[in-house]
Amino acid sequence: MIPEFAVDIRRDYDLKTLLTGLSAEDVARGFTEHHEYVCLGLPSWEEAAECLTEEAAFLEQAGKSDAPDGVEALLDELRNADDVGYAELMAYTFRWNDVGVAGLSLALSAARIATFYSCSSGLAKRHHADHPMMGAVPDPERAGLLVRLIETHGCGVGQKYGRWYIYGRSIKDMHVLGRAVLLARDAFDALPQPSWAKGLAGLLEERSDE
Repeated sequence: MIPEFAVDIRRDYDLKTLLTGLSAEDVARGFTEHHEYVCLGLPSWEEAAECLTEEAAFLEQAGKSDAPDGVEALLDELRNADDVGYAELMAYTFRWNDVGVAGLSLALSAARIATFYSCSSGLAKRHHADHPMMGAVPDPERAGLLVRLIETHGCGVGQKYGRWYIYGRSIKDMHVLGRAVLLARDAFDALPQPSWAKGLAGLLEERSDE
């Protein structure tokens, strides 16, 4: 089973008060209180597609599971059977994001939308959010495109301090939204690159050497 959560879906945002002026350094080091989130850098659409494909396989298996939280059960099973394989999957495919929001996180980063938080929620106490959620800061042009996808695919968005918190009733909704972002890749690529994208790769490489 894949848990669903009773959350009202709303779209509360204001394009005029979006957080702007982020620099490459801001994005590289993190610019919010969510210190455990690791910057995803500038992943390619191919990397996002690979993550979404792997995530879809997990969700399909989880949906057939009798466990209350099928994804957690599958991950526990993989960790116990092959801890090295588990670590490699989480590190290289999901980039240490929770399964169910990892695909959306990679897709938004490939769309050059700054991300700063992700949580699949679930029945385990280790999760921070009460329902699947991720944080992102789009520029106004990308925001207009993204919010149409959010509305079309049944997800919600709330804005706080100029930042967006995108959420859904289940990780299935978040995964579908990630797929929609991937399908809209040409529209995102047609927009000018945000200023923070320039120099980000170099800064992340420097930080990894520290």
